[in-house]
Amino acid sequence: MISQKQIGSFIVPLPPSITEQQAIAAALSDADALIESLEQLLTKKRQIKQGAMQELLTGKRRLPGFTHNWETTLLGDICTLKSGESITSKDIYPSGDYLCYGGNGIRGYAKSFTHNGCFLLIGRVGALCGNINLVEGRIYASEHVLVGTVREGVSHSWLALILERLKLNRLSEASAQPVLTSTKLSILEINLPTLPEQTAIAAVLSDMDAELEALEAKLDKARQIKQGMMQQLLTGKVRLV
Repeated sequence: MISQKQIGSFIVPLPPSITEQQAIAAALSDADALIESLEQLLTKKRQIKQGAMQELLTGKRRLPGFTHNWETTLLGDICTLKSGESITSKDIYPSGDYLCYGGNGIRGYAKSFTHNGCFLLIGRVGALCGNINLVEGRIYASEHVLVGTVREGVSHSWLALILERLKLNRLSEASAQPVLTSTKLSILEINLPTLPEQTAIAAVLSDMDAELEALEAKLDKARQIKQGMMQQLLTGKVRLV
C-alpha cells in the first residue's frame, strides 16, 4: 500500500505554462474520445452480428433469393464424428510442420499428421470442450478432439457456425473433467438449408467477422497511439506549444 507521504514525494515533470498543460490534456482527451467511439462501435457491430446469427442460422430471416424449405436432420447424418489419435506430450513440439490439436485448441506441433483435407474439430475433453476449429490441410488430431468429416452437399463453414451457436460445452458429461461423446452429438437436430443458402449465410457472417477484426485492429492501434502520446507528452519529450 502506498502512503500519502510517498505519493507526495513523487517527482512529476511540470510544463512551464498552463497553456501547455491544457494543450496536452486536450490532445489526450481527443485520443480517449476516439478510443471510446471505437469501443462503442465495436460493441454495436458485435450485437448486430449476434442478431444476424440468431436469425440467419435458424431460418427466422432468409437471404434474398432463397425460399426452399429447410430440412430437419441429425448431425450424425451430415457429419461423421471420430476421435483423433493418441499422442504424448513429449511428441508435441513448440514448432514444426503439422499443427497438433487438443481439447482446448492448438497444443503445438507434431512430426507427423493424422488427417489431410477439410475437417471440423470439436474439443472432446477439457474445460473448453465443445470449441470448434475449422481446419484445412495436414494436421494432427489428438485423442482429445472429435474429427468431423462433413458429407457432400454441406458447407464446412456453415456447419462450424451452427455448432458454435449450439454451445456444445453444455452437453458435456460430468466427470473428473468435462467430456463430449460422439453418440450424444450425433443425435443433435440440425435445420439444414440448401448448399447455396448455406454458402450465402456463411459468406454474410464471414464478412461481418472481417469487419469486426478490422475494427479491433483499429482500436488496438488507437490504444497504442495513446500510450505513445502519454509517454511523449507527459514527460516533455515532445512539446505541443
